[in-house]
Amino acid sequence: MNIPPKKLLLGSLLVGSVGAVCYDVAYHLFHSEDQISRYQKQYLNEKDDEKKIKILSQLNQSLNNHDLAQSKVPFTSKKLIPSLLETLEKETIDPQTQTVLIEIMKKISCEKRFCKNFFRLNGFKIIFKYLKSHFSDCVVLLTNVIKFEKKRATKVLFNEGYYPILIKNLRNTKNTKQYSIILESLTWSCEYSSDVVTFLYEEGIIELLIELFQKYYDNRLSQNCSNELSLICSLFKDICESHKEARKTFAENEEIIPNLLHLIEGESEIEELKEEEPESNYTLHSDILLFLSGLLESEECSKIIFQKENPLTFVFDEYLGSQEDLNLIYAALTFISTCTQLSLYKDEIVATKEHTKQIIDLLEIGNLKILSLIVKTLKFLSVSVTLNNPVPVGPMIELEIIKKILPLLKIAHTDKESCDIVSNSIVVIGNCCLPSEEARKQVRELNVVQKMVGLLDAKDDKIRINSAFSLANMIMDPLNQPIFIKNEGLEKTLNLFNSEANLALFGVVILIRNLAAFGMEENGKISKQWTENVDKLIEIGIIQKLFSLMGSERYSSLYNIIFECFMHLNNHPVINHMIRLINQQANVQTQQTGQSGQNPLFFSQN
Repeated sequence: MNIPPKKLLLGSLLVGSVGAVCYDVAYHLFHSEDQISRYQKQYLNEKDDEKKIKILSQLNQSLNNHDLAQSKVPFTSKKLIPSLLETLEKETIDPQTQTVLIEIMKKISCEKRFCKNFFRLNGFKIIFKYLKSHFSDCVVLLTNVIKFEKKRATKVLFNEGYYPILIKNLRNTKNTKQYSIILESLTWSCEYSSDVVTFLYEEGIIELLIELFQKYYDNRLSQNCSNELSLICSLFKDICESHKEARKTFAENEEIIPNLLHLIEGESEIEELKEEEPESNYTLHSDILLFLSGLLESEECSKIIFQKENPLTFVFDEYLGSQEDLNLIYAALTFISTCTQLSLYKDEIVATKEHTKQIIDLLEIGNLKILSLIVKTLKFLSVSVTLNNPVPVGPMIELEIIKKILPLLKIAHTDKESCDIVSNSIVVIGNCCLPSEEARKQVRELNVVQKMVGLLDAKDDKIRINSAFSLANMIMDPLNQPIFIKNEGLEKTLNLFNSEANLALFGVVILIRNLAAFGMEENGKISKQWTENVDKLIEIGIIQKLFSLMGSERYSSLYNIIFECFMHLNNHPVINHMIRLINQQANVQTQQTGQSGQNPLFFSQN
């Protein structure tokens, strides 16, 4: 291939210029790191105090030129942080050196190693001395320590009286730049400490935050306030989650909720701001959606949220399909899931097949937190299904939900989140099988019955119980019953009788009821398979367990469903004979004592 010489030359110039840029960036980065390492060693080896202070100034300058986003600060010496704190603790230190030392520590506090050593050396007490004179730098430093040391740091700071100082400054400061610094410190603290959340609520901070929110909201066209608005919404959410009564404030305020909705539903007048900093915009919208999700639980607040237009439509159209930011998808799903849980516009979601498809398609993301919300949402969408109302799961089955959700049953049950994913996936499959013959056919073809029987042995109570309920719906198809029996489903079910939870026993009894009720007759006669199923129930002792439940007042709430079981089982000659004997004993007891027997089944003798 012949390339004209001019194009060759142009190509080499382009490659050369790109290479020069890369080299320049790399040189600057490594040169900066080399300087920082050199100043660090010089400072630690230097004995003269004046020279040490000069080296500190050079070190601080190098940190200003160092791109922290590109590389970690190479502070390798364990001696450096103790030395900085020790110098800062001296009473003779001049104000300029104080400033340099605090600035250095603020800059390197973005490193985990620094925060760990700072905590170990109880640097809080030293920094607290300078909180008044170097407020902003000290708060940034302490916020970074909170990010890494979490609950340990917030506990120390709470006991040291850090938070009253923050609130006082938030109320009184004229420096608007300090607002975001304080708000960020409070936001991170609330994430790790319920004590801080309670303190803020009791201090009446909500009114102050609403006032700040309105100021930022009014100024949003002249400056980008996304970060501050986001932090305030995060604090709103944390306080309202812990103190439900706080929601009343938002219900009584005429502006705050409409303004929140206005922010998430988009404003054409600030499109330029959105394009400039899309990430901060995503964060703001995420925090607003999470806060609004919490407010939905208040009837007064939910009325305001849905007062004019249904924001669900916008959330589905604008946020759920966005692959740009997982936090935004998570927030959108939280809002949708809360609506379905509270039955707010649930029918409208169900009626729009495209919305169901959007939720199911997100299963491909693979993020555990998002998966948890997806199956939770699908559970709420399908939970009101009855035999006569298959509408909610119709679109799900058409969209092959059983096939798509099946891999989630393989997730290891290592923590609450993974257990919830498996448990809720089981519920979705079971709810699909309740009204739909097609779903019951699919679980057979996809070997779901065998997998579900295996989950009856799970360590997690919810997984075991929901598996029993789900299997009860699957075996409404007689063709699924032999698979259930063959895989030792009855033996595993028998173990659930030992559960302390009434819900577990209810699931077991429903399962047995369905085994007895479906597939009983074939050509007008009792089927061979049904007889074999009931023989097995007798053989392994399940029938005896049912009789014993009828004899205990503790399980009186189960009497109706157990009675229904025996209505079907009575067609088996052995059980019919057992019931005759029980009825005779009950009659004798009634005649002798004048009181009804404990097991008054009283079936017809025919």
